Amino acid sequence: MKAIQGFLALLLPHRRPLRWLGPVLALVSLMVLQLAYPPWSARLEAWTVDARFHLRGAQPPTQRIVIIAVDEASFQLLGNLQGENIRSWPRARWAELVTHLTAAGARFIGLDIVFDTPGWDPNGDEALTQALIAAGNVVLPAHRIESQTGEYTLATTSPPLKPLTQAAAGVGIANFPTDADGAIRRLTLLYPEEANPQPAFALVLATLARGSPINIPAADLAPDISLPLNFRGPEGAFTTLSLFDVLAGAVPEDTFQGALVLVGYTTLLEQDRHPTPFGGELGMPGIEIQANALDNLLTGDWLRTPPRWFPLAALSIAGVLALLLINIPRPGWGLAGVAGLLLATIALGALVFARANLLLPLIPSSASALLVAGTAVAERLIFAERDKRRLHARFSGIMSAERLHAVMEHWEDLMRPDRPATPAAVIFADVRGFTHATEYLSREGRTADMFRFLSHYLDVMSGAVFAEGGVIYRVFGDGLLVLFGLPEALPDYPQRAVRAAVRMAIAAEALQEQWPLRDEAPFGAAPFGMGIGIHCGPIVDAVVGRGRQMDYSVIGDCVNAASRIESHCKVAMEIPRPSGGQVPESTTILISADLHALVADQILADSTIPPFEARGKSEPLQVLRVLGWREPL
Repeated sequence: MKAIQGFLALLLPHRRPLRWLGPVLALVSLMVLQLAYPPWSARLEAWTVDARFHLRGAQPPTQRIVIIAVDEASFQLLGNLQGENIRSWPRARWAELVTHLTAAGARFIGLDIVFDTPGWDPNGDEALTQALIAAGNVVLPAHRIESQTGEYTLATTSPPLKPLTQAAAGVGIANFPTDADGAIRRLTLLYPEEANPQPAFALVLATLARGSPINIPAADLAPDISLPLNFRGPEGAFTTLSLFDVLAGAVPEDTFQGALVLVGYTTLLEQDRHPTPFGGELGMPGIEIQANALDNLLTGDWLRTPPRWFPLAALSIAGVLALLLINIPRPGWGLAGVAGLLLATIALGALVFARANLLLPLIPSSASALLVAGTAVAERLIFAERDKRRLHARFSGIMSAERLHAVMEHWEDLMRPDRPATPAAVIFADVRGFTHATEYLSREGRTADMFRFLSHYLDVMSGAVFAEGGVIYRVFGDGLLVLFGLPEALPDYPQRAVRAAVRMAIAAEALQEQWPLRDEAPFGAAPFGMGIGIHCGPIVDAVVGRGRQMDYSVIGDCVNAASRIESHCKVAMEIPRPSGGQVPESTTILISADLHALVADQILADSTIPPFEARGKSEPLQVLRVLGWREPL
């Protein structure tokens, strides 16, 4: 039962569920967006995919794939210098290349060159057809052009010439789908056609090389029958040779033995370069993207994606966790928790990507955590400012500035009805003979002197208290009630309290010159003196009451005991004290035995004060007189 109550207390902090309204609405809105339009985060998600590739780094190819690049050197040396245009090379030349690669032992050849119109050289198409038939291992590309008209998409496929199509070992569509940012990260395996779905160029090559269909689980496929590509690295990750070097015989004879050979353009002129995770400024050549796709299909290590319901579930869980974390009573801990949640999400995404080729969506969950936390923080600030203004208006006339500041800093915690007790120390301080001095000065018409002295007295005592981090809880005439360890917990509150008392006693000596009765004969030129009592123990502090009757209060036996100890200073002043220490004889500081046990090795103390009976106490109170602090203050 207590565990359930604790969870409900966390779920509805401060019993103000309206603080959850904005964050919950933000979370629900994001969930609706995810359900209605899942691609909303596609562009940002694509950026995270690229970042994960770069964090993982390049990987070596797993298959023996060789790329023959129709590069700038080939354009110059085989084209212009020999009087030919390589973009419209004679088909007989391509036939020679196919024959050469077949003789060199190429296992399969992917000739990513478009042959959808007749060649200009006589009998060139016939020569290429015969070369393809003789090789029996060449796959040709078909290009697909899509145009959007309103809600409709018109797709046109340009296959190779019919004789070439019949002579080739296979034909596949060489296009790749582009993501929202125009980059290529996926391979579409099948393209719908009226008569027959058309396979991808890389899929045809992989199927022929494997000798059987590629087994791709349906769960790995996107709705458009595509697979996320697991890019091996930047351009050059696969063995790449210049077409000119191949035809010039500058390549070792065994280079192509048993290899899968891909032939394609890599020049900027042909505009077959595309943005990819490793594309760089120039983009990656289409033929190298084909090599990545072929390597993925044969190895079976394409990127996996979680089920379609996963982004919505991750978004919801991240939003709920962020809402719970951001409403931790301490805002700093809440913000750190949300930051940790985001870092954990990113780290998990990077880890499973590198180790398991799993592509977890990061943007929906991260956006959910940021949006919910941001909304919660904004609402908290709005509520906080409203409540702080209300509290300030109610308390500013009845609280000291220090006390008001302490309450304002901790008002959210202080309004909780189930606040636990906190170990703290309480100081009661009082000016000796203040009542008689006030009566005398009033009769003499010198009330202003006493008020001037009290103002100076409070300034001096406040400085001593604040030097040790204490809070002046209450001022009643000449009396002070000071807290150490409240409203904010202090681990060394016992030491701070005693040091503050010693500082107060030392500061009291500086007040001798301002004491209005220093030269008054009726009082025997009585010096200014103080009594200070200190005790420690568990104390509960809270804002009590509501509306106009709200007040900050401390409750605990420790407070009453400290008051009794301070009152006993009148008796202790009559007991001779040993010499030594910083505390002047005009001030008496008494501490409880409980407090002494916590600071015994740090103070000079007089243990000759006998125990005394205190009102409301069943046993006598044991006290000690503080003579000073062992270390310099």
